[in-house]
Amino acid sequence: MKEEDLKKQALQFRELAGDDLFWFTVSQNVMAIEKDRRRFEQLALEILAYFDCERCCKCCREMPIHLNDEAMERLYRIDGDALFDKIDENEVDNYLKTPCPYLNGDRCTIYDDKPMSCRMFPFVVIRPVPTLQLCPMGGNIFDEFKRLTRKYGKGKKNLRVEWEEGAPGVRLPDYRGDIDNEKKAVYVALPIPVLEKFLKYLRMEKKR
Repeated sequence: MKEEDLKKQALQFRELAGDDLFWFTVSQNVMAIEKDRRRFEQLALEILAYFDCERCCKCCREMPIHLNDEAMERLYRIDGDALFDKIDENEVDNYLKTPCPYLNGDRCTIYDDKPMSCRMFPFVVIRPVPTLQLCPMGGNIFDEFKRLTRKYGKGKKNLRVEWEEGAPGVRLPDYRGDIDNEKKAVYVALPIPVLEKFLKYLRMEKKR
């Protein structure tokens, strides 16, 4: 559905429901999105504790790094006004320039203060479904996800892979939402319930 159609539907709903109900509904949706985002972050960090980064620095060199309010405040305490020179002016939200200006060779100069988007990579927020980027580490995570799902899951229905790298005919939007028909898909969609099962399987495997 196009953005114009969504706006039209929202205006129609507001007219029918009235301002009070309309804004209550909007606030409830925002709260639900925020709750899902926090749960995704928690799951990503807990799953990543079972894996080691291969330090290819692909995320630092190629991925747009989003700064939430907390990261902005933390990095401003470190850099002061110099932080704003590191922000990509072409973005509506706060993203660092690419490659990351805090990357020195293959070393992160703000490792202990890195943004949440870096801490949870290769898990990334691409709405509407949480996703995993298939960098070397992401590929390892995905391989283990498939192995454990086949080992502990009840049949193939538990293995819902919507996108896989190199899948024929599959094209994914980049983080801006644009379709790049020249690139293969490099993400897999892993909804929160699937990630919860994956974490459970990792814990079961560790106990063996």
